[in-house]
Amino acid sequence: MILTTYLGIFLAFLSVIIAILLEGAHIGAFFKLSAIILILGGTLGATIASFSITQIQAMLVILKTIVAQSKKLNFMDLFVKLLEKTRRDGLLSLEDEIEEIDNELAQKGLRLIVDGTDPSTVEEILFEWSEQKQEVEMNSSKILETAGGFCPTIGIIGTVMGLVHVLENLGAGTAALGEGIATAFIATFYGIGFANLVFLPIANKVKAYSKTEHERRQAVIRGLLSIQAGDNKRIMLERMSPFMDL
Repeated sequence: MILTTYLGIFLAFLSVIIAILLEGAHIGAFFKLSAIILILGGTLGATIASFSITQIQAMLVILKTIVAQSKKLNFMDLFVKLLEKTRRDGLLSLEDEIEEIDNELAQKGLRLIVDGTDPSTVEEILFEWSEQKQEVEMNSSKILETAGGFCPTIGIIGTVMGLVHVLENLGAGTAALGEGIATAFIATFYGIGFANLVFLPIANKVKAYSKTEHERRQAVIRGLLSIQAGDNKRIMLERMSPFMDL
């Protein structure tokens, strides 16, 4: 999943650089440290001010998870194994498997099942937990979209600051005036660039991640409910398979 993000952002920036070179402009003229600091610092500050620290931390955890690309469990094989164990040794035998499963939802569901919780209650708890997780993931994408919205506006602020500086030095000559105006507009260039080439694409990636994880959680819930109900292997796989084509 993350490979397409790296590739896409790289191609986007490469296209911008090639376009600059084809226009005959000097690439150094587009690098202004003060503008970068203003855009990234201003965007970061405005975004943090818009959300709670808990929401920001959750977004960072999700981004870390996406970048890490940890190996996903094969839920089909796992649940077939759990079903066979249940049929052989009973539901209480699943307690030995809980800590071995690297999936929080599956662990939660198995604990409820082993405790003898009513199936309808198990279903309600697990679906509510899944919905809450999806809300956190979608809120993380909203944080990045918010950053993408602030970025061009902060760029305009930088441009206005640059133009004010130009107007203060009108007597410096035509060459200096032209250079000053060009420098002023670099801030807008950065603002629009970072928004559309970084923040918004990553926000879309988080949305895609959220959709994938939501589908996987649906498969886990249906597998757990099938195990608790004592369904046979075919029925359990039929319930899970629509959500595992990922």
